[in-house]
Amino acid sequence: MGNGVLGRAFDYWSRIGNGAEIPLRRDLDPLEIGAALLPHSLLTDVDLAARNVRHRVVGTNFAENFGRDITGIDLSEVLRGSYFDFIHGLFMLTCERKVPVFSHSRFRWDEGRMLGTSRLMMPLSRDGGNADMAFVAQVFHRDTPPVLPHVRMFDVGQWQDISDRYAFLAVDAPV
Repeated sequence: MGNGVLGRAFDYWSRIGNGAEIPLRRDLDPLEIGAALLPHSLLTDVDLAARNVRHRVVGTNFAENFGRDITGIDLSEVLRGSYFDFIHGLFMLTCERKVPVFSHSRFRWDEGRMLGTSRLMMPLSRDGGNADMAFVAQVFHRDTPPVLPHVRMFDVGQWQDISDRYAFLAVDAPV
């Protein structure tokens, strides 16, 4: 994944799963996540039936880079256009398939400033069966972001490149 924060998040998520299809939400412990990872973390509610994503907990690094705290706010109130479609689709893929999804893309953050961002979305379950939450680790880069997003899905024990599904994305569209 090219980033220590995301690798630690994946290792933590894998460990708390204890062999289950996906980890339970109650097994996610902020104290175990630790001070180095917690600022880069998001916890979202994902309602597959309603196709809705709501930010439950937002790490301070994300809020600082975004420019405001989006805790308690729906994804549709934060992003719009093709970038909303892209991120929303990644949340849906993560929870429908019950697999971690990694992406690296560019993002026009505020008033034309372009950032690179890497994120890892990992499914969580409240009941042990349905993936109804996502644990997300996200970092921001000041270097030149890629023109097209790179997307990988962890399925059957290995990372699969699914970037071609997102070649249509207008990543320069304002958000």
